[in-house]
Amino acid sequence: MPDLEESPVTVTISVTGTGAGRERVVAALRDLVDAAGQAVRVTVADPVEPGGLRLDPGARTAMRDGQPLDLSRLEYDLLLFLARHPRQVFSRSQLLAQVWGHTHTTNRTVDVHVSRLRTKLSDPEVVTTVYGLGYRLADDCGVTVVER
Repeated sequence: MPDLEESPVTVTISVTGTGAGRERVVAALRDLVDAAGQAVRVTVADPVEPGGLRLDPGARTAMRDGQPLDLSRLEYDLLLFLARHPRQVFSRSQLLAQVWGHTHTTNRTVDVHVSRLRTKLSDPEVVTTVYGLGYRLADDCGVTVVER
């Protein structure tokens, strides 16, 4: 059994609200951790609505309702890219360039990954097809990207 005094502790707290009040709570939590003198990392997470998705790019994790999602590297990168660019429509060529980093494959590659992503999310509405143009993240999909 590991020695708990030597193991770092991770604390994740959801704080509602924005602005100065939220920043005071975050500062107070960090002060508490510093005063404890322990190896503690504080992550303040935005609340996620039920059914919402939570992406943590630092840890490369995706969660839905607190349950981890098993996404491939490209599925994760595609979802993260769309989440970071809400309400924007991207053509298949643009997605190949931005997510895949090249355009040497066919546009059908994007379609296949979008289909797999929709299946793994159990929600075909998360990534919306804009007919004749490409894809975008649905307005009401509730994706939270944790930026540290």
